[in-house]
Amino acid sequence: MAVDIREEIANYLLNNCFLIGTVDSTRDKYYYVINHEESFRQLFQPIGYTLVIHRNLRVVQLINNHGRGRLSLKKYESIMLLILRLLYVEKRESLSTSEERVVVTIEEIKNEYEKLNLPRRFDKVLLEDSLRNIKRYNLVQPLDKLLDMDAKIQVYPSVILAMPDTTISKAYEETSKLLAQYVNSDEEDENDD
Repeated sequence: MAVDIREEIANYLLNNCFLIGTVDSTRDKYYYVINHEESFRQLFQPIGYTLVIHRNLRVVQLINNHGRGRLSLKKYESIMLLILRLLYVEKRESLSTSEERVVVTIEEIKNEYEKLNLPRRFDKVLLEDSLRNIKRYNLVQPLDKLLDMDAKIQVYPSVILAMPDTTISKAYEETSKLLAQYVNSDEEDENDD
């Protein structure tokens, strides 16, 4: 039995929160939602979800109206997400408007992480553990195996939406302040944030 495209996309959004229009594997789904926007709004509204389309970022976002279903990140996952957001904002500001992809290297992530002087050292295990959840929710995609410092990770525009929506310059300031909270942090509680 063939799966209805609308049903497939609805399930995808329920499981992944974001649908990215700049990614080859989800581009068709993104444009299908754009072309059938009202139909999807009517589908999600009775079950307590709001469909938000960020055309400037080319991202479709599904938000639970009751604040449920939010991902609880561990402390170091939160730190990694903030670093990726900071790097996205910095690189997005420097890219030409026609470029869609924001790519960072492990070395860039490590440099930002080490500025925080955290008790846990940056290593492959920390990076892979942190990226596991972040990747699942369409926020990043490793482009290489994470074996050396030159390995690349594409950061999706949805990384901005994973936290309160602001302009890019405000996002940079806000992200810098949030990261500063972790500087010289002595807490090892893995369940914070």
